[in-house]
Amino acid sequence: MRRITPPTSYAGISVLFLLWSFVCHAQLHPEKIDSDIISLRSQTSLFFAGEKAYSFKEIQGHKEADFVPLTSVKENLGFSNEHYWLKFTLDNPSDQFANYYLETARPITDVVELYVVNKNGKVSKQISGDQIPFAKKSVQHRKSIFDIRLKPNEKLQAFLHLKSDGEVVMLPMKLYQESSFFELTYKEQVFYGFFYGILILACIIYLFFFFALRDRAFLYYPLYVLFIALMQFSLDGFFHQYFTPQGGWLSDRAVLLTAFVSLFFFGKYGGSYLDLKKNSPVLHIANKVLAFSLIVGLTLLAVAPSFEYCYPLANGLGILVLAHMIVSIVVLKIKKVKIDPYFIIGISFLLIGFIVFILNNFNAIENSFLTSNGAKFGIGLEIAFLSISMINRIRDLRMQNEQNQLLALQRAEDMNQIKSSFLSNISHELRTPLNLIMAVASSLKEEKQDKELEEKCKLILGSSKNLLGHIEDILDFTVIEKGDQELKEVPFELKPTLQKVIDQQRKKALAKGLEFKSSVDENLPARIVGDKAKLTQILNHLVDNAIKFTNVGAVDIDIACKKKDDRASLDFTIKDTGIGISKEKMSTIFESFTKKSFMDKREFSGLGLGLYIVKTYVDLQKGTVEFIDNDVKGTICKLSLNFEIEEDEEILEPVPNAIVDKNESNQYNVLLVEDNKMNQTVVKLLFKKNLPNAKLSIANHGKEALEILKDGSFDFILMDLQMPEMDGFETTSIIRSGKAPCEPKIPILVLTADNTAKTRKKIFRLGANDLLTKPVNGPRLLAKMQKISIVDAAKIDKVA
Repeated sequence: MRRITPPTSYAGISVLFLLWSFVCHAQLHPEKIDSDIISLRSQTSLFFAGEKAYSFKEIQGHKEADFVPLTSVKENLGFSNEHYWLKFTLDNPSDQFANYYLETARPITDVVELYVVNKNGKVSKQISGDQIPFAKKSVQHRKSIFDIRLKPNEKLQAFLHLKSDGEVVMLPMKLYQESSFFELTYKEQVFYGFFYGILILACIIYLFFFFALRDRAFLYYPLYVLFIALMQFSLDGFFHQYFTPQGGWLSDRAVLLTAFVSLFFFGKYGGSYLDLKKNSPVLHIANKVLAFSLIVGLTLLAVAPSFEYCYPLANGLGILVLAHMIVSIVVLKIKKVKIDPYFIIGISFLLIGFIVFILNNFNAIENSFLTSNGAKFGIGLEIAFLSISMINRIRDLRMQNEQNQLLALQRAEDMNQIKSSFLSNISHELRTPLNLIMAVASSLKEEKQDKELEEKCKLILGSSKNLLGHIEDILDFTVIEKGDQELKEVPFELKPTLQKVIDQQRKKALAKGLEFKSSVDENLPARIVGDKAKLTQILNHLVDNAIKFTNVGAVDIDIACKKKDDRASLDFTIKDTGIGISKEKMSTIFESFTKKSFMDKREFSGLGLGLYIVKTYVDLQKGTVEFIDNDVKGTICKLSLNFEIEEDEEILEPVPNAIVDKNESNQYNVLLVEDNKMNQTVVKLLFKKNLPNAKLSIANHGKEALEILKDGSFDFILMDLQMPEMDGFETTSIIRSGKAPCEPKIPILVLTADNTAKTRKKIFRLGANDLLTKPVNGPRLLAKMQKISIVDAAKIDKVA
């Protein structure tokens, strides 16, 4: 017993290169193949035994007339489960030992037995076939191969017995020299290694794509590739060699099982790829019928004791599945449905390969290397082109997903816009009648003629104020949702603002029977630059919550201040002895519509927008706000905000009205660039009161200012922003660039009603020294001028 174990290479290299190189090699060396391979067909005769199982002795006793020349029949005998006996002579006319390998049948033939009779009548037997354990084969090879050894001048009589289970029976009867047999085996193994490597690699890659994209086409395609690879693996004898070496039920049915399953997934893949359910319901139903037929065939194969009829059934269903695919492509092309051209090319190669393979099985064409491996060539080319089509499908899916995301984003934005517009409109519509109700209630309350009426008016006013607060929250929410929120930073008095909030909240706390404590740092600056309304709103929301969720105990507010340079950091600490916040809700308290954050108590009213608005406005001012658990009971809220100090109290002290005597050289010349006559008058009066001996010149716009600068020397410029002809932004830019007829570094103080963060950034970027908000305050104007004037500060002091 000899075991042949040629090397196997399973590398995933391009199947197109593999097929081309293999075919070219076969074409370049035909003479070598012909000289090393001997066909025994001309020396062989065939006996059709039918279903009767003859013994070897019975066959020896048969008359010569019972055998017919093998050349009178084709190499391919078609689907059959009958017994065949072949008789031939093996002759070695040379004076040397001859070693050959005889190829007798397809690898999947069930039983192949070789009987060799020498001149003394001694019989030797060798066995092969996939119904016997692989280890018991006389020659352990995937094919039905026998080892032939002939002595010099030896002539032997040989008989060959074949039996299949309904698969195609072929009789190549080729005798290979030992060296040429190994060489051919190596080439075949390389070919099969590349072929199966490509298929397995494609299967794995597209399974990854399926898990990433969740497109069913990427599931059906690799499953089809896997089972078509297993079918070819079975046809080539590797399945029996590596997976079922002991033979048995699975080994017998491996070809048919994998054929039915691969056809099933091929049909599912085509239906999914072409989207037949949408594009052609009739073809979709036909596809389902074919899938059901394949399932029926698979079931019969599994349960029926005899399955020889399943071989032609599988081939017939394969033709129908391919025909259905071709019809589907044609119909969709007629309907002008877009189909990737590489998909059509791939299916065309598969169709050609399988037509050749199936025609060979039905004995319609001669057997050869190309015809017997037609399916492999077709599958290889099909995989190459279908892979390209699948890549194109990935690209199309990605583009489609991007478009869907953009569409979904646009729809979401539209819905948010509609929602915000609705909330904004409904809030405005509610405000108008509510103002009327509050006005009438206030008017009735002031009359004080009827105590009962006064109490009812108070109830109306209280409820109306609560409703107005909710409306304000909704308006703020819509502004935030649109992304239109902005800071309106203007100078304002800090202490009165905070005191007003504290007094209002103290009344609410006392009305609820709570103790209210407040502590304010004496180091607070008098004036800061910031959004007064948002600061008030933030504090009111936070203290409102503390009072709302505290039924017994106290609410404590502590305000501390830290100054650094011209900035003030305000730290607010709000403590309460209320119900507190659960740990589960702590992470969601700043989300919108989360009024149940606090222990999910239904008795507490509100829209759940307060803390959401607080967090948004605090972030807008680059501050911080957080809630922490109180050690005793309730919560502690810490708020920190940073503001610009408007002016130091020392600088803002009133400037003396007394004016010292001075000569012309000490004259302080100021240019006011302002288009509004009323504002010009206001500044004149301020100068007359605070700087009576300073000379004030007036320009109505930027162009006029540049003309005036040509005619005189100025120590200071007061610049408005919004003006005709040339605004303050452009005028400031021209002066600072050195293009104006004056000193480029001349101090410029901007006087404007627009004190937004955007405007402040822009004027400082252009080179203005500072900004003062209208209406203009006289002492503050002088303080600003004193602060920013560097070179001529002494002049200002003298003039003052």
